Amino acid sequence: MMTGFVYRWYDTSNNKFYIGSHKGTPDDGYVGSGTWFKKAYTKRPESFIREIMYEGVNYRKYEQIILEYEDAASSDCFYNLKNAAEGGYTLNGRPMSKKGRENLSKAKLGSKNPMYKKQFTKEHRKELSKSKIGRNNPSAIKVYCEYLNKEFETLKDASIELGLSKAYCSRMINGKKNNKYGLKKL
Repeated sequence: MMTGFVYRWYDTSNNKFYIGSHKGTPDDGYVGSGTWFKKAYTKRPESFIREIMYEGVNYRKYEQIILEYEDAASSDCFYNLKNAAEGGYTLNGRPMSKKGRENLSKAKLGSKNPMYKKQFTKEHRKELSKSKIGRNNPSAIKVYCEYLNKEFETLKDASIELGLSKAYCSRMINGKKNNKYGLKKL
């Protein structure tokens, strides 16, 4: 029997809530899937506190009851965009069944796929490669590290020298992590 849980996130920065449910356990690392909630959580995860409201087989039912009772979709106090415990896949704002998703996938197989047998010229591939260099590529930014008092040609070089991932260094530069090494874009 499939069990799950209903959760409520509280955003301490603006007093908003997000209510959702998930098939799994509260300690499996699942955060949430709401569009506006995910954007806010990604920007400032330290501002959020999670409360487990229910655990068991009727998790979708309880989520639905809570969303309707709160009228979360109509309230400025919630990130929820709808009062429905459907989650996941939609097409034009309407929920899609598993069969519908399968049919949509089949409809784009082979020659029906817009990228089917797409041939890129040598010049086009070169342009695509160039677009990944420079400001679109976070590894290509020059970085200064106050901790080492050193300039680096790329974020990747700085991350290797510090023994950190590029993503973590990028988050420090963007203020999403404590910038204990004083990393700055040049």
